[in-house]
Amino acid sequence: MYKVQETFMDEIIRKLHRDLLLEKGCKERMSQKTQEEVCSLLKEKEGQMDEQDYRYYQEEIFLAASVAEENGFVDGFRYAFRLFSECIQE
Repeated sequence: MYKVQETFMDEIIRKLHRDLLLEKGCKERMSQKTQEEVCSLLKEKEGQMDEQDYRYYQEEIFLAASVAEENGFVDGFRYAFRLFSECIQE
């Protein structure tokens, strides 16, 4: 039963993350800052492969960055809530 509640809570937090991104005007499933960082990292690879390979590589990295950002948001939210819970118990 606990696992079901945890999964449901994670989905609520993930929806909150998506909603916050939409409020900021982000069209992708990651923040503008993360997109800029990924593009900056990819710049050096741009001339080292053909266009099709580069686009594939780019999409894969954007997907990984998006998942990592969302998971980081969920983990951060959970840790912050746990800290808050401990603070109000005193």
